[in-house]
Amino acid sequence: MSGLRERLAVYLVSAPDATDREVVEVARAAVAGGAGIVQVRAKGEQPDDAARRAALALAVREACPDALVVVNDDLEAAALVDGVHVGPDDADPVTCRRRLGRDAIVGWSLHDPAQLDDGAALAVCSYVAVSPVWATATKPDHSEPWGLDGVRRVVAALRERGHDLPVVGIGGIDHGNAAEVVAAGADGVAVVTAITAAPDPLGAARALRASVDGGRA
Repeated sequence: MSGLRERLAVYLVSAPDATDREVVEVARAAVAGGAGIVQVRAKGEQPDDAARRAALALAVREACPDALVVVNDDLEAAALVDGVHVGPDDADPVTCRRRLGRDAIVGWSLHDPAQLDDGAALAVCSYVAVSPVWATATKPDHSEPWGLDGVRRVVAALRERGHDLPVVGIGGIDHGNAAEVVAAGADGVAVVTAITAAPDPLGAARALRASVDGGRA
């Protein structure tokens, strides 16, 4: 678990509207800059979208052999790489764990404090994401932001319930505020545009890692 905590320090979530080539190139740069995990988030419901997600996940893994690769809400593609990330409206963590096995990564986004009472789900998770920490244009239909106090509450609630789970914050985070999220108790930060929209994704990842390290100091 300690190894996963370190990988989660900087967590890249791919931009769903990017081309496959852009996703791979940005992921490669971000990992070179310090990202330890990449989430492939390629949405779509067309017949060939599932095949695209699987191929893209494998391409990211090949380009980033030093990083963990997970797929957003697609268990078939997730089985080809390191695991899956789901939200409260996706496949539940228990189903994910049963389908993917004990060694797979299963990440779960927390949108509602009530999720903290789902002991069965938390027991099979590899990490949880406090989502969103702040409002973000990446997901305009997001739930109410948790804020830094929310991050603290989640970390405390997990400990009180006996769950030694890594926590990442996502939503409205960049190198300017990542340290605050980690200082509030998160193990790392997950970002989309802070890296994908940056002119220099490698430099952006390095700046985020420096901010995370500052928050840990």
